[in-house]
Amino acid sequence: MKVAVIGWELPPAFSGGLGIHTYNVFSILGKIIPVDIYIPDMGYSFPHYPFNVRTVKIKSGISGNVYSHVTNFIDAVNDYNEKVVENFKPDGVALVHCHDWITFSAGIEIKKRYNIPLVVTFHSTEFDRSAYFNPQESIMKIEAQGATEADAVITVSNLTRDVVAQNYHINPDKITTVYNGVKASAYAQGQALNRERQVLYFGRVTSQKGPKFFMEMARKALEYEDNIRFVMAGTGDLLDDMKRYAEYYNMDDKFHFPGFVEFHKAIEYYKSSSVFVIPSVSEPFGITVLESMVSGTPVVMSRTTGVGEAINNALKTDFWDTDVMSSYVVSILNHGSLMDTLSVYGKYEGMSFTWEKSAMKTLEVYRSVWKI
Repeated sequence: MKVAVIGWELPPAFSGGLGIHTYNVFSILGKIIPVDIYIPDMGYSFPHYPFNVRTVKIKSGISGNVYSHVTNFIDAVNDYNEKVVENFKPDGVALVHCHDWITFSAGIEIKKRYNIPLVVTFHSTEFDRSAYFNPQESIMKIEAQGATEADAVITVSNLTRDVVAQNYHINPDKITTVYNGVKASAYAQGQALNRERQVLYFGRVTSQKGPKFFMEMARKALEYEDNIRFVMAGTGDLLDDMKRYAEYYNMDDKFHFPGFVEFHKAIEYYKSSSVFVIPSVSEPFGITVLESMVSGTPVVMSRTTGVGEAINNALKTDFWDTDVMSSYVVSILNHGSLMDTLSVYGKYEGMSFTWEKSAMKTLEVYRSVWKI
């Protein structure tokens, strides 16, 4: 009953939620069933994992390290998929599990060659990544093919399930929602920090994540009162624009842009901030919401953040409504009872999202395909 997982990221080589999901879910499943994980060879050595890592050399579209020297992302993805098929080891494999469009082509070809059942997971869609503005047709075509050819489809939220079902004409009964989890113990370690009048943005600085709405919220919050600081942690193509925005509105002395933040520093930011704001235009799940909650940091989130459908102890608004967003932030900062309530109940609720639940739900999907 071996499972072959075709992924793109695996710690220590990862840039976002896909790598976190891959490591946590398959570290659990790997103790139950044999798992092979295929990923691009990024020049990293991996610690001992409870699964087998199969690295695949990419030659097209890159120069050096896959992440830092991608010269043509589409070429790199196409080459990776071809190389996975060439290097695939079918012995004992009872199911192939692909993660996002960057692996779907390989999964489809392996299914055809070896008659092995295929499961695909949508961690996001091209509609999300483009913030519904000019999505790439070529990627949508691959996503549609993956969802159609798969024996079962997993999405990280009902929000994403509906996007896949409606846009790619997939029967919703074929799709199972499996929520991500959070390793709460990692955020409970170390001593508690004194919370500052600090508001945190943590994620990629791209149109999908709504950084401009965070900046607008900050400008309006500062109209209420002046003693608030803001942190925009992360990198992305809009980072320089956000810095210019802060300078233009004379907020640069209120803002800190630390760029990429490693794990332990991220925990410090969560614990030292009084509010976490996620104003995403389209967020399939939002692991950072759970990380903030288990850190005891109150959350203000857009209604288009997938995890919001499953939680109650956060304040929600439309991503574009920066008037409401700013009033929520100022209210939390100025009302200790509201901050404490969101902190305590949010922490309790966030801890209910575990990777063990994610792994067992994934195993249920496997069993439905195996029909055992």
